[in-house]
Amino acid sequence: MRIYPPTDYRPLDVVGGGISEFMQLFRQLRHRWVKVEFLQEYDESGFSGYEAFKQGYYEEAARLVREMVKGQDEIYSHARRYGVAMTRVRVCRLPLSSYLLNYEFAAYRADIECGEDIRFIDEREISDLITETGISDFLVFDDEKVVALIYDLASSTLREARLVERPDLVEQYVRVADRLIAMSTPMLNSPLYLESRQGRRQEAACTVRNGSAR
Repeated sequence: MRIYPPTDYRPLDVVGGGISEFMQLFRQLRHRWVKVEFLQEYDESGFSGYEAFKQGYYEEAARLVREMVKGQDEIYSHARRYGVAMTRVRVCRLPLSSYLLNYEFAAYRADIECGEDIRFIDEREISDLITETGISDFLVFDDEKVVALIYDLASSTLREARLVERPDLVEQYVRVADRLIAMSTPMLNSPLYLESRQGRRQEAACTVRNGSAR
């Protein structure tokens, strides 16, 4: 049954690439928050870390995005205070995008240090689920509310945020989230992540060898 994009919803305000009501929803959390991410790049224009990434300054981009994540005190302090489990499922498409390799991985490592459970899954492993449900990016708040994130695929910018509160519809999204969590692997143990790290080490070794041969 196709559940995405939802047709029974309340629109939320999208401003500057984010949801105006996000913190209002987050402060109500007492149990768990789940985010499912499908796009292989999100347009974060205006943020210095993303601008550095786009210009090819990858080390600077990684440093800035880590600082941004670590600076989200209100989010992580609320999660610690109320014992809110924070889980993010990253659906990966091969070959991995430069955005993931040179920018988002640094953000995810910082997320993990702040207490999030970051999980990876190969898009090919869930092709049937995608076909069946039409699923893409969404957020789950305490298994009581869902926000479907509708992106413009050409520009990777957030176009709509649809709040779903009807219990039977929320339950369907929760089932998908739980299925993705069960099928995915913690990032630091994921072959998708480990193999990308190995590949980069090999590239670095080749660069050193080539440099020393001159």
